Amino acid sequence: MIFDKIQFESDEKILVSTRRHWFVLFVDFFGLVLMAVTPLILLLVINISTLPIGNLLTTYTPILSFLYAVWILLLWISAFNAWTNYYLDLVTITNRRVIVINQKGFFRRSLSSFRLERLQDMNVEINGLIETMLDFGELHAETAGADDDEFRITGMPNPRNLKSIIVKASDDMLDKYRVPTSVIDGV
Repeated sequence: MIFDKIQFESDEKILVSTRRHWFVLFVDFFGLVLMAVTPLILLLVINISTLPIGNLLTTYTPILSFLYAVWILLLWISAFNAWTNYYLDLVTITNRRVIVINQKGFFRRSLSSFRLERLQDMNVEINGLIETMLDFGELHAETAGADDDEFRITGMPNPRNLKSIIVKASDDMLDKYRVPTSVIDGV
């Protein structure tokens, strides 16, 4: 479905296609669950305490229930948005280029790519204990060009492996264009 949006060249082969690490989605969902439970905990604390506000809460129960239902609906929409962004974000590495599809909400998507022969530098950044233990991090790719493009892809699983695939594909691509030294030396 999402590959229909990408126009591949005739001799282009997909080497790897991956989404962000599952922990990125887990962090989003965990935050949403905390936001859903926090009002209930606050109401419980207020009701248990001897504050005069506790008695007022029983009077406003229908209004508070409605507001909480609206709050849960907004959180549900946010959860669906987080899932959509996770599922539709895609990094595809082919033998000719790297294609990054980034979903930025329900109705906005950016598709960016760079050709492997333009690759200048490739770095992996893994920060912290969790990223190290779960093996995910950021990929930084600098490309040649007038505007000094830098691709930054966050939350990628196995970033060292992805880097090695990209660098190997780039080297293979450059080997096709490399002129033999015997031709250069005039032999």
